[in-house]
Amino acid sequence: MRIHLLSDLHLEFQDFSPAMNDADVVVLAGDIDLLARGVEWANQNFRCPVIYVAGNHELYKGHLNRTLEKMREKALPHVHVLENDEVVIDGVRFLGTTGWTDFYSTDNVTTAMLAAQISMNDYKQIRTGNQYHRIRPIDLQQKSQFAKQWLLSNLSTKHQGKTVVVTHHAPLPECAPGIKYELGHLAAAYVNDWQEFAGCNIDMWLHGHTHVGYDKTIEGIRYASNPRGYPFEETGFVSDLILTI
Repeated sequence: MRIHLLSDLHLEFQDFSPAMNDADVVVLAGDIDLLARGVEWANQNFRCPVIYVAGNHELYKGHLNRTLEKMREKALPHVHVLENDEVVIDGVRFLGTTGWTDFYSTDNVTTAMLAAQISMNDYKQIRTGNQYHRIRPIDLQQKSQFAKQWLLSNLSTKHQGKTVVVTHHAPLPECAPGIKYELGHLAAAYVNDWQEFAGCNIDMWLHGHTHVGYDKTIEGIRYASNPRGYPFEETGFVSDLILTI
């Protein structure tokens, strides 16, 4: 299977026309555009199956849960919006969830949560609850803990073919080397330290969010990210990247 991986296109800042290729599946690992606009863009630009996992920016000006419902409503049948969901395409199992972070990766949860709440627009732009109040770090931590357990549970179910995990947030600090030195405790809002997945039956883990492009194997699992990033940002983006599994 040939997978065309894209993330962090940030179409809210600059348009992007995808490269013509013969991919079997397109994976959009979040931060494509605000709200359901990224889904509409995927509907129009791709004819093959699309795996779409929301990033934090999809939820800007939206609701933590209801925006996902609207994204699913907008999606054509070939665009699969996954949030703690799985889909099997040509024998390959895709497990998708935004992932968020549990704030443990820098070893001081309280400081990491405070750094995130002060520095990140998520806590000003995203609403939750019946009263549409601003999200708090604890809201995202709970989402992350649920996502982690959901992944572990589903990965414990045997699958005869290959398995690809798609998240927006990075599962390991090694996915963005140097981020702790650059961001300090704020790094815990970008990467998890999910060592529990090392022995799981995962062939490939695809993500976005860190704006660091790479493709490498860690403890037997292939990890990759291909973010375009913000205008004029150097991320290592490859517009026609194809990953074969």
